[in-house]
Amino acid sequence: MNIQTRPQAQPPVIEHEHKAFVYCPICTHTVEGIVIATGKTAKVKPGQKCSRCSAALDPGYIMRMDRAA
Repeated sequence: MNIQTRPQAQPPVIEHEHKAFVYCPICTHTVEGIVIATGKTAKVKPGQKCSRCSAALDPGYIMRMDRAA
């Protein structure tokens, strides 16, 4: 096999967990939750519940996430 035709190995993706404020679409309040940051994107960690109404926070928006630059 030629060196140029070998598939390049992808570097491992680094994920960081941060505490953030997440908007609950059911009770319309901002609650604290855990967010998984991968590179430039951030998503709410699956399986979390709202502390006020016990709804799933999976479709919630991230309102504020404090992290160092």
